[in-house]
Amino acid sequence: METKTPSLPSIVDRLNAGVTLHEPETGVILDVNNRLEQLYGYSAGELRGMSVGDITPSSQRYTEADALDRIHAAADGNSQIFEWKIERANGESRWVRVHLTPTQLDGEVYVCAEVNDITKYKAREQLLRLLNRVIRHNLRNEMNILMGYADRVKTAIENDQLEEELETVLEIASEVGRLSDSLTEIEHIVESEATQREATNLRTVVQTCATEVQSTYPAVDLLVEAPADVWVVGNTGLKHAIEHAIDNAVRHNDQETPEVTILVTDNPEANQGIVRIADNGPSIPEIETDVLDDETEISSTYHGSGVGLWVMQWAVNALGGDLSFEENSPRGNLVQIALPKVESLSNDA
Repeated sequence: METKTPSLPSIVDRLNAGVTLHEPETGVILDVNNRLEQLYGYSAGELRGMSVGDITPSSQRYTEADALDRIHAAADGNSQIFEWKIERANGESRWVRVHLTPTQLDGEVYVCAEVNDITKYKAREQLLRLLNRVIRHNLRNEMNILMGYADRVKTAIENDQLEEELETVLEIASEVGRLSDSLTEIEHIVESEATQREATNLRTVVQTCATEVQSTYPAVDLLVEAPADVWVVGNTGLKHAIEHAIDNAVRHNDQETPEVTILVTDNPEANQGIVRIADNGPSIPEIETDVLDDETEISSTYHGSGVGLWVMQWAVNALGGDLSFEENSPRGNLVQIALPKVESLSNDA
């Protein structure tokens, strides 16, 4: 006798929250409502039979095994509430809050998941955390140093070290200014709505950013390789991200002639447009990249240049893309920005 596949009652299609019905042992999706289709970007027919792993980014810290453990716990009567990162059909990443509860259909126990998109709230939460960190560890500490040097200059007018002291004051003041600019950029990124996204030519954005950086640092050997137009989902934050990537590659370079190569490519398999920024400078310190991990606590020794990395990550994440760092060979860094191509942009993104 053929077993009938259980389905959700039609009333759940009226809910604003996404709803999925899971098989309690395997975790396989048995049914979804209309809102869940919109959120994940797959049709109900495609989602039925898929596992949690099929909609979880490979970079996600949680695994399908973690999800199954939660589903099993919910089936045993212990409801679960947690945050998860999903990957939509177009490759875009979104944060969701999941509430798992047991439910009975035709006398059998299943697990029902209520899924809500919290991407915007997650970004705001991260912004508050960053503001707290920066104000507590960076602006306050660097301004204290600035005032200390200023006091020393006041009492050392006839001292031969005056020029060096003044130069240090100017450098720290400039650093504080960059921190302020970065915070403003992050606020713009966080406030940006999906409706402000538009089809963006990566080659055009990269060439514009490269020209601006070249005018600021005329001595740098800057090369742009963009053999073809690559159109991606973009907004003003994308330009901020690329600007910071190029600027960091030049400003922190210790070579007599800094070399920076910017490559724009197309990855059809992942349906992404790629920007790779390669330099010949010193490796980015781990303390700078570690700050991108939500679980990392910043110490008072954390340097302000890492805020530029935050700007890059927020801008890229807001567009559903990925930011990664590698070591260049024989020396330097490779920064990669990967974004969903424009033909995958959905009206409900």
